[in-house]
Amino acid sequence: MISSGNATVYVSDMNAAIRFYTESLGLKLTNRFGRQWAILEAGPSYWTTDNVGAGLMIGLHAASPKHPAPGTRGAVGFGFETYEPIEEAIARLVQRKVSFTGEVIRFEGGNSVAFKDHDGTPTYLHEFPPEMAPSTDPTAEEDSGEEASATISGGHAIVYVTNMDAAIRFYTGVLGLNLTNRYGDKIATVEAGRRLVIVLHPQSSRSPVPGTKGSVTLGLTIDEPIQVVVSRLVERGVRLVGGPIESDVGNIANLEDVDGNSIYLCEDDGRLSTQDDFAVQRSEAV
Repeated sequence: MISSGNATVYVSDMNAAIRFYTESLGLKLTNRFGRQWAILEAGPSYWTTDNVGAGLMIGLHAASPKHPAPGTRGAVGFGFETYEPIEEAIARLVQRKVSFTGEVIRFEGGNSVAFKDHDGTPTYLHEFPPEMAPSTDPTAEEDSGEEASATISGGHAIVYVTNMDAAIRFYTGVLGLNLTNRYGDKIATVEAGRRLVIVLHPQSSRSPVPGTKGSVTLGLTIDEPIQVVVSRLVERGVRLVGGPIESDVGNIANLEDVDGNSIYLCEDDGRLSTQDDFAVQRSEAV
């Protein structure tokens, strides 16, 4: 049913957004539909299973009155992963005009620091401790000749939830995603096909309230007719909030998880997997 997914970020200026995510952060631009839609890859997540290699796909979507304003803080977001010392990563990104918004938070699972994109959309960079690093440096497997790519080795989407058991039941039992890790009620990870890792995180005093609508949402690609999938999910108690409707990139339906976090389904009718008509060169993105 679900074959892949992305963290969709609504942006005010597609060209500026692509410059930030490619030139400042070093992500790979894979697809672009003019000024309406673009897809970037951050690489596989630490939390993925070895045989899948899922990570973070970011979909950039042009702002519209139908969606929250760019920069709005909600309960769905995304984060980037690195294996280099976080101070070195910060220094490198500051040189590229990346705006950090807080101090480094240090804990047993590594070091994290928050920053914002060009629109003010919040995200963060997480350094894993040495004992969690892979035996081979994932950033050294392919030398692209671009220093930018070495800073970020992967990423994941993050969803804040009120009840971990209920959230896991929804994302695995209802949506059919694969549970890859669980550490009690502290964190759990699921894979959406071969492209996206979703981290389920309990609400805290530092996190957004679960269900808060912001400028980032989860997009899940399906490989069946959307009417079939929607009917199946409604029978399972999923709340449909809009659609299905036809869009430039496929048929879309909007729904919510158990906390009210926004998710949309996109039927892959071939347009998402064909790159012949996409402007994927960085020179064409400015």
